[in-house]
Amino acid sequence: MKKILLVNPWIYDFSAYDFGIKPVGLLRIGEFLRRKGAKVDLVDCLEGCSRRKDEYGFSKIRKERIEEPEILKNIERPYFRYGIPIPEFLEKISAFSEIDEIYVTSGMTYWYPGAHLAIKILKERFDKTPVILGGIYATICHKHGRLTSDADVVWKGNYLDEEYFYRNGFYPAYDLLSDKETLPIQLTAGCPFRCTYCASRIFGARFEMKDPVNLFEEVMHYNRAFGTKSFVFYDDALAYKSSEGIKRFLRLVIASGMQFTFHTPNGLHARFIDEELAELFKKTNFKDLRISLETSDEGVQQFTGGKVSNNDLKLALRNLKEAGFAKKDLGVYILMGASYIDMEKTMDDILFINSLGAKAVIASYSPIPGTLDYKVLVKNKIIKENIDPLWHNKTIFSEFLIPSYVRKAREIRRFTSNLNKT
Repeated sequence: MKKILLVNPWIYDFSAYDFGIKPVGLLRIGEFLRRKGAKVDLVDCLEGCSRRKDEYGFSKIRKERIEEPEILKNIERPYFRYGIPIPEFLEKISAFSEIDEIYVTSGMTYWYPGAHLAIKILKERFDKTPVILGGIYATICHKHGRLTSDADVVWKGNYLDEEYFYRNGFYPAYDLLSDKETLPIQLTAGCPFRCTYCASRIFGARFEMKDPVNLFEEVMHYNRAFGTKSFVFYDDALAYKSSEGIKRFLRLVIASGMQFTFHTPNGLHARFIDEELAELFKKTNFKDLRISLETSDEGVQQFTGGKVSNNDLKLALRNLKEAGFAKKDLGVYILMGASYIDMEKTMDDILFINSLGAKAVIASYSPIPGTLDYKVLVKNKIIKENIDPLWHNKTIFSEFLIPSYVRKAREIRRFTSNLNKT
């Protein structure tokens, strides 16, 4: 029997928050290998690191201040490693005498130091065991991963065929997690839109949807097996084709009489939130709904992909408020720091959203390799194509380009916080 070790590494960043983060792709691979007869174990560097969960079950993450990498020395911000202490990681992996293969996942491109450190330690402990690195960083920054990670294999793209997304009864190996209070679920994959700043198309060229009945059975399985009642949708386009997908799923939830809680941190497309969907969201206990706008500048909306208009947002929020959602339940994402969005205009965006009875949620901009935005920045020689992924960090990228950004961003965040409370 093959012995497999899955590793979810640390986060390296200036800030981090747990919105139901789980290594879903890694756990899908774990279930796949387990069904092939392997014994699978997990070492999760974020396990047990939640701090002071909020009313929705999300929380800050345990952190340790560390020295900044050399290229970030001029950034006047504290830099952290989020997750378990290194001695605890060493203790966890020392429990395994022999391992045949190690799979390490990776999240944001600029979190790569965590994956690199995990690989370094693992190869010192299991010097003859192949290490496979996959995930977001490994896919988007594949060359960087091959040249710098010391992994034996750097996997680009999805490890499993798409059939495993649809297959009824094939679920991520969530039993390996210690905290199953809130679990990620997914009804759709991909997105029909092609926004200039979004990397969704890198991972899947098509929009796909599984049978809503299968998703309902999956949710019921987690409830029976683990007692889970809180779920996070990480779909990129959950509300798209809602009559075929999310509406059918939510009607099944209502018919079952089960009391679950659902969250949408990825942001919903306002265009598709009609009266019926808004009512279904309310009846099935959706909390802190997040909706994507990015900017109220209609020219920029069209330039970046045309997925939303101001009128779309007005209608969506009207439907949600009529369904019973209050301002505290409705957050609208605004993009701050992109070169094509004037920061003075960002203030107008915040006022616009609050005038509609919703909270503005600031999303800091950073370019993602492979997107049109990134290609334009490279073409215009604003950044180099092979810039270190640490500079992709949303906390610092705009500071790198706009000298006055830090002061203005702080003003905007204070203004937003105060206005959202009214």
